[in-house]
Amino acid sequence: MELTRKRAAASDSPGPPDLETIYREHGHVVVRRARRILGDEVEAGEILQEVFLSLLDRPDQFEGRSAVTTFLYAMTTNACLNRLRDRRRRSQILAEAIVPLEIGSGGRPEASLDAASLLARLPERLARVAIYHFLDGMTHDEIAELIGVSRRQVGNLVVRVQEEARRLARAA
Repeated sequence: MELTRKRAAASDSPGPPDLETIYREHGHVVVRRARRILGDEVEAGEILQEVFLSLLDRPDQFEGRSAVTTFLYAMTTNACLNRLRDRRRRSQILAEAIVPLEIGSGGRPEASLDAASLLARLPERLARVAIYHFLDGMTHDEIAELIGVSRRQVGNLVVRVQEEARRLARAA
């Protein structure tokens, strides 16, 4: 089969690792990421299967423009956000899985906003940026590489997330 040919080719030349190797070496990263976003071990296992089945069906998705872990991290985040959106249970799952964030509040409780409420109202791109920046503590450079935009654009997106958080906090 295709995977067997890839495995044989990988053993003959020092090219990129085959899917089985990637699974063995990085599958735990996918599960950990999915568990952190979804807050559910079973769903994290399902995301692991989705990600690697998708790569098995379409191995050309990984073009080698970034590290394998960076690619899997982004793919896992997208799969988790899709799951949240598709099930129309986004607010409930996020409320259970993500602790409240202090978004630009300077520690003021009145400016604090429940992450689940915010993420449930944000467009997908802004929700991803909010997760990467506020939950994961990633730098603008790291986020820019992950989502394929400039560092400056990431800064603009973070500002938009903060503005939306303030608007929702005032409305609450």
